[in-house]
Amino acid sequence: MKKNIYIILVTILVTNLSFGQETEFKFTKEGFTDYVVTNCEGKTQSDLYKKTLDWVSTTYKNPKEVIKAQIENDYIRIEGFKSKMLCMKSLGIMNCFDVRYQIEISFKDGRYKFDVTRIEQYSPSSQYSSGGWSDFPINTDLKGYFKESGEIRSMFKLYPDAFQSTFNGLNKDLE
Repeated sequence: MKKNIYIILVTILVTNLSFGQETEFKFTKEGFTDYVVTNCEGKTQSDLYKKTLDWVSTTYKNPKEVIKAQIENDYIRIEGFKSKMLCMKSLGIMNCFDVRYQIEISFKDGRYKFDVTRIEQYSPSSQYSSGGWSDFPINTDLKGYFKESGEIRSMFKLYPDAFQSTFNGLNKDLE
């Protein structure tokens, strides 16, 4: 009997952990965290929507240009920009790229979902490429940035911190 109860409790624990929602963004070889959910006890869906509009107004220089879509009390989609966010070092030379991103913030009573839906990096033109904006593959595995041992490749060492600090920072500011 005790063995059966133990098995049931372990099953429940494992199930809850496997379906748990992320609270911080992470950059791993499996990919970039899809989205995070932030709990805001006692806040209604409407309160969170209004707070997010205020946050956009204070965080971005031109809030009306940043907001790309919105449905009152449901979600807000914004497009932001960060200069020289992604830096890579190769052969002793540091190259940094501007990043454009889209975030969708959706609301429920007591929580909101912060979803990075798109990231693009800007590469200047060179003798090898025409340059311009290109998608950064956040919705796929990132194994190419990591060695087989799981350690990040030296030229991309700054990527995890850049992604994590940027998007965790934005989410923390919104809290």
